[in-house]
Amino acid sequence: MESSSTSFGRTNNTGGGVEIQGRTCHCGSTGQRCDFFEWVDQFVCDRAVMIIPGLMVRLNQLEGQYRMVETEMNRLEEQNRHLLETFVQLESANNALRCKFKLVLICVLVCLLALFWFV
Repeated sequence: MESSSTSFGRTNNTGGGVEIQGRTCHCGSTGQRCDFFEWVDQFVCDRAVMIIPGLMVRLNQLEGQYRMVETEMNRLEEQNRHLLETFVQLESANNALRCKFKLVLICVLVCLLALFWFV
């Protein structure tokens, strides 16, 4: 692991508070930051090198399954919306037919009463 020219730490400022410097370079003797930073990654152990690709494959599989389930869910939601619209239309038609049926039933009863009344 190589060292970098960055520092990370806390210094007290004149107000008594704490200033977080972050990973920035302190240039020369002026002590001012130039906002340069260099990230140094640690070495990865052999076990992690063996495990991470398998985890990535599994993650990609799960993301693919998620997309398929999400697509199916969207399709079913659209189908459900369409079925609800159809149900409302059929319910309205059913109510209209019930009213017509009641009217026809009353007319038939009146006709039967009139038939038996005059016979």
